[in-house]
Amino acid sequence: MVKIAHISDLHFGRANGAAIDALTLAINSERPDLVAITGDFTQNGARREFAQASEFLASLSSPVLAVPGNHDTPVYNLPLRFLKPWARFEKHIGAAQLQFATAGNVVVIGLNSARRARMRLNWSYGKLSRKVIEAASAIAERESSDGKTVIVASHHPFQIGPNRAGSEIVGNGAYALQRFAESGVNAVLTGHVHLSAATPLAVTEDRILSIQCGASGGARERGEASGFGLIGVENSEGNREISVEYRHFDHNSYKLERRVAFSHQGSRWISPTLSQ
Repeated sequence: MVKIAHISDLHFGRANGAAIDALTLAINSERPDLVAITGDFTQNGARREFAQASEFLASLSSPVLAVPGNHDTPVYNLPLRFLKPWARFEKHIGAAQLQFATAGNVVVIGLNSARRARMRLNWSYGKLSRKVIEAASAIAERESSDGKTVIVASHHPFQIGPNRAGSEIVGNGAYALQRFAESGVNAVLTGHVHLSAATPLAVTEDRILSIQCGASGGARERGEASGFGLIGVENSEGNREISVEYRHFDHNSYKLERRVAFSHQGSRWISPTLSQ
């Protein structure tokens, strides 16, 4: 089984130090094959916040795939935001655009859904370019045809959530899901809404799982304690399963709150089994 730790929305600058320390300990003790981080490393895209995020990454003992979130562009340095929006991210975290990592027979493709600005009052809503969607779909088609489980990671959600941050899906999200389903993507990992959830996406005829992570850094909680997901992927002898253990911060450690498991039948994910 391949293990992936899914964390998101750390918001360094407002993060809870005790929650971050416990998160580091929890992830390192699990020894995942990969840590997937779906954006919002910082609160305001400030240099000191990125420095804290870089220190956190250095404390992890597993490989990391990271994508930016809408908070990872400079908030107060508008010239930098518009001219070089990802300069600080790339200096302290890594590549900001299309990337992918392989862990066993699982491939995770990272996409940047954040934007420096959009033609609307609220710049926080993201958008995927069609060029990036097509590039990711080409990777997915190649890897899925080789029998691998393919997962896409980006910051903004592909389905409507229960709060203001999830009031709409990422721009070009419907087109992205269509192309991802056609090219063999099995799951999408997202953040942004600060609430955890895992469910097959009905708009893809249950061919793609949506796996949502809450806020992992103990800041900006929206009715749910700081948490992360430990994803298990089994893909052998024609059997494919994905499980998610959601762990939440409680009294200086991360404790298992619930586990959901999905089985792949034909081209679809069946309804999850839930255990407390």
